[in-house]
Amino acid sequence: NSLTVEDLLLTPTQDIAKRCKTSPIEIKRIVDIVLCATCPPELSRLEILAADGDEKFSTGDDTLDDALGGGIRTGMVWEVVGESSAGKTQLALQLSLFVQMPLDSGGLSGSACYLTTSSKLPTDRLVQICELDGTLSSSLCLEHVHTLAVPTVAMLQEVLTNNLPKFILGQVSKGLRPVKLVIIDALGELFHSNTKTTTSTLVERSKNIASLSASLHELADVHKVAVVVLNEVIDRFDRPRHDQREADLLYENQSRWFNTAEFFGESKKEASLGLVWANQINTRIMLTRTGRRRYLSDQDLPKRRRLNETVEHTVQVPRLANEDEQQSTLIRRLTIIFSTVSSPLSLDYVVTERGITVLPDE
Repeated sequence: NSLTVEDLLLTPTQDIAKRCKTSPIEIKRIVDIVLCATCPPELSRLEILAADGDEKFSTGDDTLDDALGGGIRTGMVWEVVGESSAGKTQLALQLSLFVQMPLDSGGLSGSACYLTTSSKLPTDRLVQICELDGTLSSSLCLEHVHTLAVPTVAMLQEVLTNNLPKFILGQVSKGLRPVKLVIIDALGELFHSNTKTTTSTLVERSKNIASLSASLHELADVHKVAVVVLNEVIDRFDRPRHDQREADLLYENQSRWFNTAEFFGESKKEASLGLVWANQINTRIMLTRTGRRRYLSDQDLPKRRRLNETVEHTVQVPRLANEDEQQSTLIRRLTIIFSTVSSPLSLDYVVTERGITVLPDE
């Protein structure tokens, strides 16, 4: 009897023992030897990704960059999900500025396309961040942030399929700053409906999400851009447990591991758009308002430095947005729920006039 390695590893031990007229224990010993001899070298995720050549740019916060595996990486679809006033748009605006930074300062010398579904690009806030953050040059602002309103699913699909790829190629052919970041603010709002939810409407929504996701991944892969999609949360309610077999896997039990930040103690909200959308994204970042407050000093807010200067230059830390200096500060929580380039992690942060700043551990 002759067996290939594939036959040996995939055929049940009992069957091989019968064919070779020997004991299953002897076959098991042989299989173990073959497994040890043919085991491929173990590679970590980051070692594999280092060979892919994907680019990445800074979020503007060193601690957050480290948590995300070095910053925002191109060729991926990122989701930033959270409730209102958690800081989703603040982070998106911050990214649209820092992607413009030179390579030696943590950027990609690129431009951003900012697609809005129900509101306009907050240009005043964009200018404010640019002016107050000393690491950003005054030349990096509105000129390289291209914006377009996409109020319907059909319009967004058309832009992703036809308009945006042509625009990206046009930027390159004209020798202009290449598009390195595409932001959608916010996807969940396109699926709001006043009609009753039925099986047919859910099926239609799933088809639309799958189609949009395919276009997003094609953009990220073909044109080497980072796609950042903002999304909403919905309330999560505890449901009564039904009788079930121990081996049953119910969606409501499993979804808490990829739809919520329950592992880190934040379980009241979950990401909208369900399992279909969750399967399409490479990284899910959840922003939450914790209700916790702290009295912060300048030492609590790390000072950013000009990365492209050899002479040390510290930047004045601005006051907290919407906070009086004598009052305690609202603490928010950023959680990496899952990612293909980093491990799950949870960090405290505050929103300042300059953008999002991660706080050191207490």
